[in-house]
Parts: sequence; C-alpha cells; structure tokens
Amino acid sequence: MNNEKTEIPSAEEIAAKLREEEANAEVDKTTETDDQAIKQLIELLGSHNSEHKDAGLELLKNEKSVDFLIEAIEHTDHKNEKAILIAACWESGLDFKGHEAFFADLALDLDLFVSLEAITVIDSIEYMEVAAMKEILQKLNDKNITKHPNEPMLSDLKLGLEEKIAETP
Repeated sequence: MNNEKTEIPSAEEIAAKLREEEANAEVDKTTETDDQAIKQLIELLGSHNSEHKDAGLELLKNEKSVDFLIEAIEHTDHKNEKAILIAACWESGLDFKGHEAFFADLALDLDLFVSLEAITVIDSIEYMEVAAMKEILQKLNDKNITKHPNEPMLSDLKLGLEEKIAETP
C-alpha cells in the first residue's frame, strides 16, 4: 500500500502554468499542460482547506483567468468538477459579462449543482445588457422548464430577468 500523500500544488505553481497556458494558447488549446493545470486548479478549489481554496480564487482573480475558466468548464466532463469550476467563476469576483449564453446553457443542465452554480454566475453579472437577458430568457423559453428537475431555480431566474428587463429604462 502506498502511503505517499498527493501534494496540492501551490498557487505560484498554478500561476506559472496559467501564464504558460496563455503564452501557448494560440498553439494548441487542449494540450496535456492544459489538462494538468485544470486538474490542479480543481484540486485547489475543491480542497477542504480554506487557505488552499482562497489561494486558488485569488490566483484566478489576479491572473484575470476568465478565458481559462471558460475553457476548463468546457473540457471538464465530471459534473462535480464542473460545478467546482463554475462556482469559482462567481467566487473569484471575475466579470463574465459577454458569456451569459454560455452560463444559460449550463443553467439548463440536469445536474443540480451545475445548474445552481451557473445561475449564481448569471445573477452575479453586474450591468447585464438587455439583449443578453433576452437571450437567456429565449433559451429558458425554448426549453420546457416546467418538467426540468431544476424548475424552481430556473423559474426564479426567469422571473428575475423579466423584472430586470421591465426596470430597465
């Protein structure tokens, strides 16, 4: 039996990988380095150690990692890991304006946590444009959310967006 502990990488190590990612982003968006950085970020953010998680969130914020997070979410299949990455979007305080449709699609996911975290990201976007709100409403209307397992949350999102649109001059 192997008693070695898996060490969680430091924020500095992940920051270095993120910078390397950005430098190589035009070469290949799905390299092994990307996968490794995503796995390490998930370990850091999913850690039950609040210092590790806070360091990961601070790292994301300092590196302005909006595009990296979007890419990581797109390439992560495991629902729990996807929910951790989506939660990091709003927990980091980064601005995801312009990505509303992406999160609307995630809000319609059947997984409770993926849906909840995506709705939270949408709710956290300040000064969302009316066109973006209407696009989200269209997605919600195109999907029959009355039979969706996350219907109460989706209905609340829909109602909130309708109210915001009505209040917009």
